[in-house]
Amino acid sequence: MTADQRAAAARPPPDRAAPGWPVGLAQPIRVGRSGTEAFLLLLGTHFVVDCFSSTLPTVQPLLVDRFGLSLAQAGLLGGIWMFSSSVLQLPFGLLSDRLQSRQFTVLSPVVAAICLSSMGLVDNISGVIALLLAGGMAVAAYHPYSTSQAGRIAGGRKAIGTAIFITVGTAGLGLGPLYVTVVVERIGFDRLWVSAMPVLALAPLLLWRVPKPDLALDSKRGAVDWLALREHAGPLVALYALVVLRSIVQVGLAQFLALYMVQVRGAEFSTAAMALAAYFLSTSVGSFVGGAAAHRFGGCSVIVASCTGAGPILALFMATDGWLSIAALFVAGVVLLASIPVNVVMAQDLVPSQAGATSALMMGFGWGIAGIIFVPAAGWLADFIGLEAVLWGFTVLPLLGLPIALRLRRAVQRGRTT
Repeated sequence: MTADQRAAAARPPPDRAAPGWPVGLAQPIRVGRSGTEAFLLLLGTHFVVDCFSSTLPTVQPLLVDRFGLSLAQAGLLGGIWMFSSSVLQLPFGLLSDRLQSRQFTVLSPVVAAICLSSMGLVDNISGVIALLLAGGMAVAAYHPYSTSQAGRIAGGRKAIGTAIFITVGTAGLGLGPLYVTVVVERIGFDRLWVSAMPVLALAPLLLWRVPKPDLALDSKRGAVDWLALREHAGPLVALYALVVLRSIVQVGLAQFLALYMVQVRGAEFSTAAMALAAYFLSTSVGSFVGGAAAHRFGGCSVIVASCTGAGPILALFMATDGWLSIAALFVAGVVLLASIPVNVVMAQDLVPSQAGATSALMMGFGWGIAGIIFVPAAGWLADFIGLEAVLWGFTVLPLLGLPIALRLRRAVQRGRTT
């Protein structure tokens, strides 16, 4: 065997794309002991960041009561949060592809925890907005770089690795309301800042152990590959449209569910927090189920099933009460959010040199556009027709993505993806 042949044999295999999608060009990182530790640190930091990301929806009833907010004003707070934490993920994604710095992973959890846990300290709505902007920017800075690193570390099982990463984050999102509620009920909203103490204690560990990225994997480092993005504009736009439709329902429910439970159903604050936790936990399960199903059945099939099934099950939540209603909410969240890792992996495989930017486009930027436009609009509409009617409207939206999903699947089957 020649030297060239031995080098070729030692080279890692190409990353596998989502079933039914072109193979990407990114080379996977070998997963040894250091790779496992790096992946576990990514999982831990994602859990922390998303845990505190649920703070605003959880304390929304308290903010409405303290400052006398209307539903439209509450929706505006949600829009501000979505702008800072989600829309800004796209510029942070472009920046992370350029800089490739581990500080996106190290510093973001600490800043997010400090800012978002301090909302009980301010005595005016301007202070709340400032904290939402600062904490949201920390969340936005974290996700693009860390998501792309998780996919690379996973190597040939990129869909599963990305699904696990997203699942752990959404588990934090689901447990966040319970954590915040315990702190608020035991020591008060004014002392919610105490909840950030465990994160501050872990900061030295992150500074010490989070590894530097393998810059050899980024042949395009230092420049935005606009040509590659334009080349795959068609499927990227289709995937993005599906993300926005899903995100209107996802973000709208996250923003108004606690208010709906308290104001419409007359539930206690703790009961509303439990419903919100069940919904967020369902997104965690949905992310993992979606990644596993995409590996077996193909990404487009998962998207079609999500568009078809989420609306009717969500309608069952609205039409029932008690544990049956909460169970329906949980299942609806699983079905709705099953497409998250599918969208991310498909986009990353299309333009592997811009993994941070495409991750941001399919996650934060899609969620953010839905949040800053449709959440305030939903709050404004709820002041006129009622919050319950707005939530009923959410049950129809997933079906609007079905024609796009079917067209995308036909294009994939025919191999016309560019």
